[in-house]
Amino acid sequence: MSHRGVGIVGYGVYIPWERIETEKIVRERERKRGKELEKVIEKVRHGLLLREKALAGHTEDTITIATEAAENAVRMAGISPEEIGSVTAGSESKPYAVGTIARHVASFIGMGQNVFIADLEGACNSGMQGLGFIDSEIRSGRIKYGLAIGSDVAQAERGDPLEYSCGAGAGAFVVGRTDPIATIEDIAAFSSLFMDFWRRDQAPVPKHFGRTTVEAYKSHIIGAIANLFRRNPDLSLREFDAITFHQPSGYLPMKTCNTLTQDEIPYVEDKSIADRMRLTEEDIEKKVKPWLRVLDTGNTYAASTLISLASIFDHSKPGDQVLAVSYGSGAYANATWFEVQDGIEEKRGRTPTVEDYVKRKTTIRIETYQDLIRVRLSRIKQRLEIPRFVGEVEPTNGRAFTLSLCQGCERIYYPAREKCLDSECVGVMDVKTYPLIARLKTVSKLPLKKRFTSNFELLGQDKVLFVDAKLQDLKPGAKLEGVVRRLDYEGKDGLIMYGVAYRPLFREALAQVARPKAMTVAPPQYA
Repeated sequence: MSHRGVGIVGYGVYIPWERIETEKIVRERERKRGKELEKVIEKVRHGLLLREKALAGHTEDTITIATEAAENAVRMAGISPEEIGSVTAGSESKPYAVGTIARHVASFIGMGQNVFIADLEGACNSGMQGLGFIDSEIRSGRIKYGLAIGSDVAQAERGDPLEYSCGAGAGAFVVGRTDPIATIEDIAAFSSLFMDFWRRDQAPVPKHFGRTTVEAYKSHIIGAIANLFRRNPDLSLREFDAITFHQPSGYLPMKTCNTLTQDEIPYVEDKSIADRMRLTEEDIEKKVKPWLRVLDTGNTYAASTLISLASIFDHSKPGDQVLAVSYGSGAYANATWFEVQDGIEEKRGRTPTVEDYVKRKTTIRIETYQDLIRVRLSRIKQRLEIPRFVGEVEPTNGRAFTLSLCQGCERIYYPAREKCLDSECVGVMDVKTYPLIARLKTVSKLPLKKRFTSNFELLGQDKVLFVDAKLQDLKPGAKLEGVVRRLDYEGKDGLIMYGVAYRPLFREALAQVARPKAMTVAPPQYA
């Protein structure tokens, strides 16, 4: 069955600014091993192939990182957000058990209300599952464009080996028929009830059977490829220019690749299919290893395959054949075959590449990491308390964000609302406007004695929050860009409040459209 004509028309990623070297975590967690410690570090570095990982900061969660990836994807597509008819968001780390990531993203980037919305299960496979669902909706004629997102702030128990790999990031793909950068040639699935990894309701971190995941991963990755080849009798792995598998570590993709070099390929009974699935060592070096983004980001769960696929597209040329095989514990796998189209050349440079985000980073100390993990794993009982840089900005263009401050219950509403959601609240709604691109006027670090000052109060004083920057990076006159961030909690079971923060100019500075084309890149809520 051909999916030709439907494809990726834009893609984007987001990788958080803060990183930590895996070795620092290993030294902290395994320090009682004494003389064996260096062997453990060597195993993590060269066996598991883990180098460093990205961490969501205090103002970030799965919704905020999904939003930036989605904005990038829509900008590359060159369409209005209101043209998107469906949004899926795959994640294992939903900020709300009830209340969707997908609807938050749709509202934050201005898609309007006539949109199908779904948050998806399927563990790490859920991002690519969404891509398949959107593909089907477009082929049915129900929608013109759809957006598939994979976004996670991965969780692990302190001291569990999983902690060494779990990172944070998001990938997003706009799917449609117009000017595709890569057509979706076919998708094949493989799934079984194989519970190698799970997280029970209300449990803060997952559990797993350790090495059982090796068998689950290999059998489902290989099973999905075999099903793809069964549907396409003339297809073989040798024909692909780039191949990526889900990346919980560097070890599992490489172990699966090594399995595919063997004379007898396990899990595949049909010899003719097995012959077409065989890889050479040269194939692995040229087609697989360059796309191991887990070395830079850690395991980004539902975003993993989307980020590595985006990295491939960043370097692809028209005519390239690409294979992406996603995997999620439980267990599920999708093998998706793409053919890169001419449209990719026109759209390069509209948004930051994966490598741009990888290079945009600051390395944090183990003490800072410990604090981030403590906050992530605890049920916050009061308002969000974080170290903050605050100050004033002035606009440099006409585009703006708008949000509302409810003076009755002190809630922040983004996008702006006319009435408080609490029907019993009689407070006045104060609408605030913030420039999309701004110039820094003043900056200061909030003193310790004011650490309990809420961001609501700061916004009411016409102050703004600065993120992803050190104090020395924030000099008066510097250009800044507004981003959506998590600004507060209402205790352990109330609303999460989102709004605008500023960071040094990054996306606008990088975006260079070689052949300008009329496109709406600003959401409608921007004035």
